[in-house]
Amino acid sequence: MNLKEIALFALLDDATYSYLETIAKKREFQAGKILFYAGEEPQKFLMLASGEVEVYKHDEKGNEIVLGQFAAPSLVAEMATLKGIPYPATARCKSSVEIYEIDLESIQAYVSKTSPLSQVLINSLTKKIQHLEGVLKYATISNASVRTATFLIDHEYQLSQLTQRQIASNIMLTPEGLSRIIKRFKKAGLVEVRSKKLYIIDAEGLKGITN
Repeated sequence: MNLKEIALFALLDDATYSYLETIAKKREFQAGKILFYAGEEPQKFLMLASGEVEVYKHDEKGNEIVLGQFAAPSLVAEMATLKGIPYPATARCKSSVEIYEIDLESIQAYVSKTSPLSQVLINSLTKKIQHLEGVLKYATISNASVRTATFLIDHEYQLSQLTQRQIASNIMLTPEGLSRIIKRFKKAGLVEVRSKKLYIIDAEGLKGITN
């Protein structure tokens, strides 16, 4: 894959493409590889060209909390990179990935002179902010069953595309904790599982839980 095949860069002109290709270094990582640790200083922009990456932290008890998952194509941790602050969380490859590393100083110099590349960064940041707003929404719901029911209602038409592990990470539950809740929902006739995917059977019943 080259940069022109990445939809995220659809707004860029040929000159910008050419410049990025001269400064971008392609690297490959296997599943489980750590891209960076929380507290490290960003040195490069990271463009995820293929695969999936998850970011996580540990709470005071040492429990791992997945904060987000990113599928290609996507910039990774660009907010920390742009602001020049340490990474707030650790990033780990969920699958084999291809990453384009772009030198921070080179891209900062170019961004100051070109608006298309600035727009790409703004678009990516907007998506990340929207994701964070979603995370915060569910984080404010202390009851795990209510949190799960709310997520299922909000994402009813996307459930066939999500695994239970992905759902659990989005609402800050362990896969085991979500599984126990889903079993209760199934017993109550609210949901069913077909081919490992969740489907809502009784939307009104789920809404009753959220109320």
